This record gives sequence, C-alpha cells and structure tokens, in this order.
Amino acid sequence: MQSSNSLHTGMKKRAFSPLQKNLLALILGLFMHFPAWAGAEAPVFSLPADCVPGTSCWVVNFVDHDPGPGARDYRCGRLSYDTHKGTDIAIANDAVMQKGVDVLAAAPGRVLRVRDGVANSTKADLESATALRGRECGNGLIIDHGDDWSTQYCHMKAGSIRVQPGERVERGAVLGRIGRSGRSEFPHIHLAVRQGTRIIDPFTGESNISACAAGAAPAGLWAAEIHDALAYPGPQPFHLGFATEAPNKADIEAGRLSETRFAAQVPALVFWSEIFSLEKGDRITLTLTAPDGKPVAHNRVTIDRPLAKWHGFAGRKKRGAAWDSGTYTGHVMIERGAVRVGKSTVAVVE
Repeated sequence: MQSSNSLHTGMKKRAFSPLQKNLLALILGLFMHFPAWAGAEAPVFSLPADCVPGTSCWVVNFVDHDPGPGARDYRCGRLSYDTHKGTDIAIANDAVMQKGVDVLAAAPGRVLRVRDGVANSTKADLESATALRGRECGNGLIIDHGDDWSTQYCHMKAGSIRVQPGERVERGAVLGRIGRSGRSEFPHIHLAVRQGTRIIDPFTGESNISACAAGAAPAGLWAAEIHDALAYPGPQPFHLGFATEAPNKADIEAGRLSETRFAAQVPALVFWSEIFSLEKGDRITLTLTAPDGKPVAHNRVTIDRPLAKWHGFAGRKKRGAAWDSGTYTGHVMIERGAVRVGKSTVAVVE
C-alpha cells in the first residue's frame, strides 16, 4: 500500500482562495450529512423477536451516541450505556425465557457466522473482568443482507439456534430463542446493525454516533408497520406481583412470584413492581390498597441515576388474627415532569 506522501509525488501544491475554501467546506459538510447508506439501498428491518412491543417485550437500551465516556441515545436521553452498539429488546423474566420467545430474522439474507453452546451468565461471570472476554455476545449469529449490510443477534438461549453458516433466511425466519448468555443481566435480544464496520442506529439510519436530536423521531430503518410500536419509551412498568415477605430480586427476575391468591393468615402482604427505562429524577409511588379502598402500605422513591431496570415494593405485616378477605390492589405510578404512567394488578385474600 502506498504512503500518503508517495501518492502526492510530483503534484504541485495548489493554493485555494477564501471563496474556494468556503465552497469546499460546504460540499464536504453536505457529504458528511448524507445517510451512511447513501449510494446503496438500505434494508428495512422488522422486529427481531416474536413479541408485542410494550406488552410482552420492551426496548430498554439504544445505540450510544456519546463519543466520550458518557452515554446518550438518539433522542439525547440516557437509555443507553457507554459504547453500546445495538438495540436491546427485553422480555419479562427467566420464566418467560424458559417457555421460549423466538428470535426472528429482521431482514432477508445469508447466515455468515454462528456461535452456540454458551451457558447463561452467572452473577460471578458478570462481575468478573475476564470470564466473558471474547464471549460478550454469548450465543449469536451474523446475517449478511448484501451491499455490505449485516445484522448481529446476541445473548440467545444455549442450544436454540436453528440456522447454519451459508444458509439463506427470509424475513421473519426463526433463528433461535431469546436468552441471557454472554454479558447480559436479563433475558433480551441485542440487535446490532452495520454497514461494513460502521455501526448504524436503526432508529435514525445514521452512523454518526456524535449526533442526537431531542425532537421528533426520524423515520429510521424500521418497517412502517412497527415504527409506531417502537416509539421512544417513557418509563415502562412491565412486571407486577405479590408476595408474603420482602421479595427477593432473584425470585422476581426468575418469574417465581406469580401467586395471586393468598390465605387470610399469611404473615405479610407485599406488592412489588419492576420498571424499565427510568431516568434520574423519576418519582415512583407503590401503593397497596385493601378491599375497602383504604391504603395498606405505600412506598415513594426518587431515582438518582438512569436505570435500564429497577424493582421495588410496598407491604405490611399482618395485624390481628387474619387479613380481611377480598381483593387487594397493587398500583405503581411513575412521574416524570408532567408525565404520569401507572399500572395496577390485584390479588385475592380468602
């Protein structure tokens, strides 16, 4: 390969006038703002999972648009983390993961590479600096879509991948199932879009990670039928339930706390909630209400930093011989400025 000096050998240095310099800067500026896919038709991407956004799955992390040590998403929010190169779509818990949620090809193409057989990550794996080195993606695969476009799918369930390198897949083809292998704290699919070596944010269609815009969302590369469903999220209460003692985080995340009917003699009644996509300053109120409409317990929390996922609870020990029979209501309310997002669920004491 020639050096830059040899490429210019024998060329006479040319001086540009101020007007020529301004014109050159304008032309270069326009070129730099072309979409990353200018000159090649960009793929259109479908949802990479067999789920319903906002109901059975949730977008929880976006591509990081901060070129420095911080993190910001394409809307200049904090729903990302430093150097994150894809879009994370999460499911509720490990119980849902074990039942199986299919990962789907977001666009037609040919499978390039596959890795399978990586176990779900343990807490020790995630806390280690070396345990997951080279296997951060866990089980996953890469699909070539032509014109130098590709997608990468990460954190899939061990033994679930159904495709092989060289295989042609159509849009919506089942590739495997969502898991939490590799560097993954909860079950989700990580979708990374690339053109060549450049990371492309599918929400903008651009590779310029230093740019973000707080206004209306651009068209991006998502198919029209799911564009609205993937609108930028507010706080997302997604998993609510009850327990008879302070709930263990591991039990919540495993999906083990699914009971909704309790004996009147249980020692305590506790309402809990998990929430995605919280920002610093969000105010959360958890309330447990008795059958007569009177409050049993409440808990108020102000979030002190951006969080992809949070859980909290409100409850009370039994007073007297037994709980009153009837329907108890758990309600969570999240306030962000003038925005209020709430969700409720019920349990029966008999």
